[in-house]
Amino acid sequence: MAKLVAPLFSLDVRGTLAKTLTYGANQYGGWVRRIVKRGYSRTTAQDLIRSWFKSAIVAFKNMSAEERFLWALALTNYEQYGSSMSRNFHRWARCLFLHHVLTDLSFSWEGSPFPPGLWSMLATDEIEGYSQIMDDVETLTALSFCEGVNPYFFKYLGVAQSPGHPGLGDPVAGLASLFGSAIALTENYYNQLSAWQKKNLVAHELTHSLMQQHGWNYGSSIAMSEQIANECGVRVANGSLSPVYQYNGNTLSELVENPSCS
Repeated sequence: MAKLVAPLFSLDVRGTLAKTLTYGANQYGGWVRRIVKRGYSRTTAQDLIRSWFKSAIVAFKNMSAEERFLWALALTNYEQYGSSMSRNFHRWARCLFLHHVLTDLSFSWEGSPFPPGLWSMLATDEIEGYSQIMDDVETLTALSFCEGVNPYFFKYLGVAQSPGHPGLGDPVAGLASLFGSAIALTENYYNQLSAWQKKNLVAHELTHSLMQQHGWNYGSSIAMSEQIANECGVRVANGSLSPVYQYNGNTLSELVENPSCS
């Protein structure tokens, strides 16, 4: 880089000339350098990985909120319980995961890519009397599920973070997805419960799902939502399905926004 003294008939020249030279100045005076166009340096492998991520981003944007919910849980568990692998191996494995699932759409759930590991986490057969618990929740609340609710077992669900949630900051035992078409349970915790406790937990999360399918906004009434789910869970576990459940004199049909699933 050459040092300049009053170049081009000026004491202060800055900018680019004819896409060949660039002029500037710093504390030591004016300078000029030739513009060098760098050669294409990315490898074929780098281009391939970029194409995978581009395809994945497009696919992810087209997913429903339920599918994003399950993807987030799958990847959270993938990271939390792969601690024996190095960080670089995590990156490599996630790229392969991305490639084999998202780019060729080889797994599908409601028409969109689905993490293959989640099939093994589907817990319908592992939860004793699951269909009957759903029926009992409907009988108790006088509301019907607008669609099925898939239950999943995960090793890790995080901690309670919603302000107003009982046990804020404690590990999460179960949760319902945003629009109520899936519930997730912490597998190890669930397996150590008594039969009554298992039924109570499943009914609790199904109550959340049922209300959310009918337009209930959990985030705006967290404490109330948890109280309703707690009370419904206990009654289902006890087999006390009548009279119809009420909260402060109102049935759930009177509380939710859309009681008819329309």
